[in-house]
Amino acid sequence: MIKGAVLMIKVAICDDDKSIVSEVENRLERIGREKLINISIEAFYSGEGLNRIYELGEYYDIIYLDIEMTIMDGIQVAKIIREKDKYAIIIYISSHEEYLIQLFEVEPFRFIKKPIDFCLFDKYFLEAYNKILREDMYFQFEFNRNNVKIPYSDIMYFESHGRCISIIQKDGKEDKFNSKLNSIEKITEKGKHPFLRIHQSYLVNFHYIKKICFSKIELYNGKVLYISEERQKDIREKYSQILKGF
Repeated sequence: MIKGAVLMIKVAICDDDKSIVSEVENRLERIGREKLINISIEAFYSGEGLNRIYELGEYYDIIYLDIEMTIMDGIQVAKIIREKDKYAIIIYISSHEEYLIQLFEVEPFRFIKKPIDFCLFDKYFLEAYNKILREDMYFQFEFNRNNVKIPYSDIMYFESHGRCISIIQKDGKEDKFNSKLNSIEKITEKGKHPFLRIHQSYLVNFHYIKKICFSKIELYNGKVLYISEERQKDIREKYSQILKGF
């Protein structure tokens, strides 16, 4: 059980120029120190590397992307990411403004021209950060009089044990609090993040479902959860509808 939590902003930097990655990483660390923002940073030096991580079910709040990279460019990368995640905030960092029209399809948040204007960089990061805080990106609950926030993108599924709810996260962490799964289901239905109620005891994040069979689902970590008989048809229909939406 948890006694409190600090909001973590997860950032990915993807550029085949290591010096740019280093500059961006250092600047983000500085912003984190000065603004007291908890930032987790992961660096990628190719679009393929970032996409491989997404295939494993990873998600980021903010992604800094170069455009011209070897093998897979930043536009291709963003298109693949958008198939899995509509809500990641994508900020391009590039010297190639001629691609601006092509970027509309992947709905970037901002564009920063190289060499990087770090005053502008700071401004855009804080705008992105405030957007995250405003939008429905975190599941919130109270535990021991503390308000706890967990990113929906980190939650694999909710499991009910009577009035005790377990939140199973992708890193294996399990947090518990008192509530009813019906109440949580209503909360997720109002949000942007698709969850499926496959059983009286399970509410599952769509993004972590690797495959769905007639009576069970398999998650990306190999975990198998069973679909109750009365929900099987409805779950297959909802799953197909969500896929079409992406």
